Amino acid sequence: MPGKETLLDTESLKLQVEKLEALLESGNYEEAVEISQQLSNRRIRDIIIAIPRSNILPFLRGLGWDRAGEIAAWLPEELTIELLKEMEENEQKQLFAHLDSDEVTDLLDHLPYEEQEKLWKKLHPELEEDVKKLSSHGPETAGGHMETEYVAVHRDTTVPEALQKLRRARQRINNTAYVYVTDDREKLIGVISAQELSFADRSEKAEDLMDQDIHVARVDEPVEEAAKTLQYRRLNLLPVIDEDDKLLGVLTLDTAIDQLSEKLADDFVSLTGASGEESFFTSPKEAIRMRLPWMAFNVFLNLGAVAVISSFEDTIAQIAILAAFLPMITDMGGNVGIQALSVSIRSIALGEVQLGDFVRVLRKEVAIGIFNGLALGLLFALLAYFLEGIPLLGIIAGTALAANVLVAGIVGGTFPFLIKKLGKDPAMMTGPFLTTITDITGVTIYLGLSTLFLLGVIV
Repeated sequence: MPGKETLLDTESLKLQVEKLEALLESGNYEEAVEISQQLSNRRIRDIIIAIPRSNILPFLRGLGWDRAGEIAAWLPEELTIELLKEMEENEQKQLFAHLDSDEVTDLLDHLPYEEQEKLWKKLHPELEEDVKKLSSHGPETAGGHMETEYVAVHRDTTVPEALQKLRRARQRINNTAYVYVTDDREKLIGVISAQELSFADRSEKAEDLMDQDIHVARVDEPVEEAAKTLQYRRLNLLPVIDEDDKLLGVLTLDTAIDQLSEKLADDFVSLTGASGEESFFTSPKEAIRMRLPWMAFNVFLNLGAVAVISSFEDTIAQIAILAAFLPMITDMGGNVGIQALSVSIRSIALGEVQLGDFVRVLRKEVAIGIFNGLALGLLFALLAYFLEGIPLLGIIAGTALAANVLVAGIVGGTFPFLIKKLGKDPAMMTGPFLTTITDITGVTIYLGLSTLFLLGVIV
C-alpha cells in the first residue's frame, strides 16, 4: 500500500524551511537531513548561507556527496572554496566528483595559481581533462561556461539506438532535453527534442527527424550574448561549436539565468564605483584594493564642483544663506539622475531597448524632467520662502532645482546609450560622471542666478 502523500504548499514550505533552520542552528543534523529531502537545492542554499559556518560542513556530510554536490553548485564560489579548505582530501575528491566541469572551472578561477595547482591533483582524470578544456577559453566566453555533458548521435543512428543512449545518459547527466545530431566529422548538423524522439517511428533514423535550423553559440562568443539567445528563444540548452562547426558542449538555461542576473547585479554595483567581483565573502584587504582607487578618482572628479563654488565666493560671502540650500539642489539632481540611469541600464541589459531608441528615450526624459522639475522646483521654492522669508531666494532656489532635475534626468537616461555606442560599459562609465555633471549644473545655475540678482540684472 502506498505511503501517505505530502502536499507542500507555500505555507508548508515556509514551516519546513523554518524547522530546518532551527535544526541546523542547534546542530541536529540527522533530522535536518531528513527534512531537507522535501526542499529544493536552491532553498537549502539560502538556508546554508544564513547558518553559522561551523554547521555547514557536518550537514553536507550527512546529506551525502551526491546531494552536497548539487547544493554546492548553487553556493557562492567564495563560500565553497572556504568549505573545501576545511575538508579532508578524500572529501574534496568526493565533492569534485559530483560537480559539473563548468562549476569546477568557476571555482578554480577564484583561486590564486598556487592553490589551483593543489586542487588540480584532486580531480578525476576525465574531469581534469574537461576542466582544462574549459579553462583554455576566456571566462567571459560561451566556451568558458559550457558543459561538456550532453547527448549526441550520428546521423545514421536509428531511433531505438538513440533512445537507448538517451536513457543511459539520463542516469548520469542532466542535459538531456535535446539530442544533437552530428556527421562523420562530428560537425553539428541537426537537433531532435527528447520528446519528439520518444514518439518517433522506430524505423526512422536521426537524420530523418532532426531539425536543421539550429541556434548555436560560437565557443569564443561573449557568454552574455549566448545567454540572451537562450532567454529570447526559450531554449533549455544551447549547443556551443568551434570555428569548424564541431560540437564542443552546451550552455544550460541555469547558466544563462545566472550570467544575466550577475551582469545586471554587476551593472548596479558599478553605479557606485564598486567592483562586481566583490562580495560578502571578499576579505577586507581585497575590498580596500577594489574600492580605494575609485574613491580617489572621485575626489578629482569632485574638484569640478569645488572650482565652480570657488568662483562664486563673493556671491556666497554677501548672502551666506545661499550655502544652506546647495546640498539640497545637488543631492536632488543626483537622486533623479540615478533613477533615470538605473532604468536605462536595466532596459539595455534586458534587451528592452536598443541603441536606436536613443531619441525615444530622450523625448521621454525631457517630458518627465519638465514635469518633475516644475513640481519639485515649486515645492522647494515654497520651502525656501517659508524657511527664510525671502521670496526671491525661494524663486532662485526653486528655478535652480527645476533646471537641475531636468538636466539630471536627461543625462541619466541618455548617457548610457552614448557610452554603449562607444563600446564601453554604461554602468561603469556613467555613474562617476553623472554626479559630477549634476553637481556642476546645479551649483552653476543656483549661484549664477544669485549673482545676477546681486548685480541687479534680476530684480
